[in-house]
Amino acid sequence: MRLIRVLLMVVVVVCVGLVALVLVLPGEKIARIAADQVKAQTGRDLNFEGDVGISWYPVLGISTGAVTLSNADWSTEGPMLTADSLAIGVDVAALVTGDIRIKKVEALRPDVVLEVDADGRANWSLFPETAATDTPTTTEDTPASGGLFLEKLTIKDARLRYVEAGTAVFEMANSDVSLDWAAPDKPADVTLVLRPAGEDITASARLADLPALLGGEVAALSADVMVAGATLAFEGRAGLDSQAAGQLTADVPNPDKVLKALGQAASGQIDPFNLRGQVTLTKEAQLSLRDTTVMALGNTLTLQADVFTDGERPKVNAQIAAGVLDLSSFAQPAEADVPAQSADSGWSKEAIDASALGLVDGSIAIAASGIDLGDLTLGASRMAVSIDRSRAVFALQDITAYGGKVTGEFVANNRNGLSVGGKIRAENVEMKTLLSDAMKISRFAGKATAQASFLGVGNSVYDIMNTLKGSGSVDVGQGTISGIDLDRLLRSGVSGGGTTVFDSLSATLQIEQGVLSNDDLLLDLPSVQAKGEGVVGLGQRTLDYLFTPQIKRDDQQGLAIPVRINGSWDDPKIRPQLDKALGVDLEAEKERLKDEAETRAQQEISERLNLQPEVGQSTEDAIKDSLEDKAKSKLLELLGGD
Repeated sequence: MRLIRVLLMVVVVVCVGLVALVLVLPGEKIARIAADQVKAQTGRDLNFEGDVGISWYPVLGISTGAVTLSNADWSTEGPMLTADSLAIGVDVAALVTGDIRIKKVEALRPDVVLEVDADGRANWSLFPETAATDTPTTTEDTPASGGLFLEKLTIKDARLRYVEAGTAVFEMANSDVSLDWAAPDKPADVTLVLRPAGEDITASARLADLPALLGGEVAALSADVMVAGATLAFEGRAGLDSQAAGQLTADVPNPDKVLKALGQAASGQIDPFNLRGQVTLTKEAQLSLRDTTVMALGNTLTLQADVFTDGERPKVNAQIAAGVLDLSSFAQPAEADVPAQSADSGWSKEAIDASALGLVDGSIAIAASGIDLGDLTLGASRMAVSIDRSRAVFALQDITAYGGKVTGEFVANNRNGLSVGGKIRAENVEMKTLLSDAMKISRFAGKATAQASFLGVGNSVYDIMNTLKGSGSVDVGQGTISGIDLDRLLRSGVSGGGTTVFDSLSATLQIEQGVLSNDDLLLDLPSVQAKGEGVVGLGQRTLDYLFTPQIKRDDQQGLAIPVRINGSWDDPKIRPQLDKALGVDLEAEKERLKDEAETRAQQEISERLNLQPEVGQSTEDAIKDSLEDKAKSKLLELLGGD
């Protein structure tokens, strides 16, 4: 719209000087007079290169070669407007009534620079403010009065640059613009065709009151944008000072194609979506969405949002409501994304790109009647996300899950390198359905209360998992383990089916450098008690855990069958520890039997030698002394001594 307004201003000045003179003056003289008029009215230089031709009937007009309009005296960007050629046609019949009806304006390969300096001055302000103040504006001076009217504008292969405070903000090249306006009191149709990546992006608009719009007022309009099979439609009111309000509809069946048409890299991860709602854009650059419905990923969301763009980063405040939110597509990777190596390949060492945390600030509240995570299913949920300077906090305000409640928060901080942490608490969660959904384990039943806190640092999942530290605990009330009866197994040695009914299960845990340790797992049954201790390598994905069920006895010597679980997560080894079975330490027992045998042997030797150990002397020392004495005696006898 700014481009159209600039061209109209230039056309107005040129035509005022041309219409009265075109019948009596040659083209070069007309061009010179027009340039003088533009200079007098705007202070800008208008230069024509090549011959200036004249047409007489039925359209009176001129055609030129290259045209140049100078920029504001404070600009360093070169001419404000250049074009390879320019053609202007005027309705001869309208001249009889005193009107100037411009039948056509055609520009070939125009190059337009729109610029705002650091003080807020705009280079498209062609007419001095003092002149506008000193000369009252009457209805006869406006295009709507019939004094001056542009019927058709055609711009081909245009280039538009927008510069703000010496910095190029955007550039739009290889573009076409057309304007069709049947009469001053009729709607005007504007079409803009862009080709940033070779494919047409067509934007068309119907302006109900073009004179009012060009005069700085807000006017009714309808607009449509079509690109790569996607459509964007707007019906409402808008102004040239970036104000708009109305109904917005968007249907994007293939976002990747749209990104390519815009000259952006396709992510391959954006699904089709549809949007419909009320949108408002203020001249303070605040965007608001109200009563907006978004359909994407098989979900229908209701959205209310405000976006503020006047700060260092855009700030977003939004509320999202949904029925059952289907997020299962995020839980299961596509087959093409599954690596070919074995499952025991460890955590990914690929760098995590967390730069998106720094794109916006703000807060988003989410409410859903349920959430489908693929393997896991949650009930009614309320969550909130707040982002401040590359730090995001995901608050689980109230999550209904497996008969219980889950609360807590997760934090992702990318201010000085990436770190993730959080704390979570689950109350009265039914373990049978949870473990069945999460791990396909259906034998364990009971309501659990658990809590955990954690923190990891690093730029990859591998680094984060190997630096994890934190703590936690779990408590389960009365429950069952189906498929095995520990009480029967330990009392009679008979394995097989059955059900273990336990009174409680509890454990605490500590995490340091990616290693989870536990030494107080306690599973309490009426006649059996099971303990556990060991470590779980969260970073290295390893296990080394000893689980020991034992029959309850006052002397703590009841039958026990310890089981050690160690190895990798993907291929753990489970082995009974027979050397510690039956409540007896076999190594200690072997040492005891060895000592008993030695003692019995020493006693037998003492009896045969008739030894009487002195006070404080061991039997072994007494035997040695006796043997030494007998050896000395025999040696003296051999030498003839006494």
